[in-house]
Amino acid sequence: MFFLAISQNILLFFSALGTLQGVLLALILYFHPKSDRTVNLFLGLYIFWISIPSITLIVQYLFSWHIIIFVQPFLLLIGPLLYLYIRSFKEAITWRKTWPHLILFFLFLIAAYWLYSDIGPKYPRSENVPKELPRHPVYYSLIIIRSIQRLVYYFLARNMLISYQRSIQQLYSETSRINLHWVKWLVNGYLLLVLLIISFNVFILIYPEQYSLLVLIIGVLVTIYVYMAAVKGIFQPTLWQVNVNLNKEQVEAEIKQAEQVELKRPANKKPIASETKIDEIISKLNSVMKNEKLYQEAELTLQQLAEKIKSPSYQVSQAINERMGKNFYDLVNGYRVEEAKRLLADSENKNYTILSVGFEAGFNSKTTFNTVFKKFTGLTPTEYRDKQQQTLVIE
Repeated sequence: MFFLAISQNILLFFSALGTLQGVLLALILYFHPKSDRTVNLFLGLYIFWISIPSITLIVQYLFSWHIIIFVQPFLLLIGPLLYLYIRSFKEAITWRKTWPHLILFFLFLIAAYWLYSDIGPKYPRSENVPKELPRHPVYYSLIIIRSIQRLVYYFLARNMLISYQRSIQQLYSETSRINLHWVKWLVNGYLLLVLLIISFNVFILIYPEQYSLLVLIIGVLVTIYVYMAAVKGIFQPTLWQVNVNLNKEQVEAEIKQAEQVELKRPANKKPIASETKIDEIISKLNSVMKNEKLYQEAELTLQQLAEKIKSPSYQVSQAINERMGKNFYDLVNGYRVEEAKRLLADSENKNYTILSVGFEAGFNSKTTFNTVFKKFTGLTPTEYRDKQQQTLVIE
């Protein structure tokens, strides 16, 4: 018992530390000079509320177990905040878009009050959670509904992230500055935590006397996740931070337009380009790419290409998607890879470094060059050059 008490105290210490860290990091996210507050507001609130279980246990130890009942509804805010954070990458989130995601939260507040009225007076105000609480039908039902809600919001957030990623590849030829790998980690980490919490709830149902210890362990796991999420979130730029020439309204309109083209719907009820118009766009597009090597512009965007060939951007996007069967990102980088292959295969360029070849072809970093080149050819630039040199030796 002595060692168990020490273990619980250690876990409580780390959990309290995690709570404090979560609050501070949430504030840093919002007030950081490089932060986009309209976006990081949701990430900051997400980090704050996901740290709440730790706060609950601290309050429970200081006062009473009753606080657990009233905190439960607020845990329903975690999933919606993650979803709204990712959604805010591509559009302004208004109250009208937010409130439907809060309906279940308000219903849970009513259920929590009813549960407290039923079970609260039966047990004294102490730090020990009564065994009846985890097995109470209302409490158990709330846990099940909350678990389902969290899983639903995982899929909503995941699908929103996929949609956003597809949209930016319809508009930009270079996306390394708006890398989404860490956001994928954020969403997948959320799923892992949800699955762990569901498992812990099963254990709590079987061993209700271990309620506090199991929740403390969850708090420690959440602390690690919160720290990584906040640190990465500070440096995650949004499209309007990357492209200072566009405001949020323009970015939102462009993304909606890209989504409509991908779904093969008229963008904002604009007329779809005819077959003749598409043929004309494709001809002009191939001309500027092959003759003027427009792909060598590292930050080339769909809008810039559309202005160059004097066609509406939504029709250019339609032509690329429908006639060429690819998005703007793959189109431009396909040209870049072909140029890089030509440079690497040319014996006169044998003294060129891989990086200089990448820059010449239109890439703006070695990492992006390696990643894209391998995606298109199955080889890294170095492997491709070595293979070409071996072929020349054999010949």
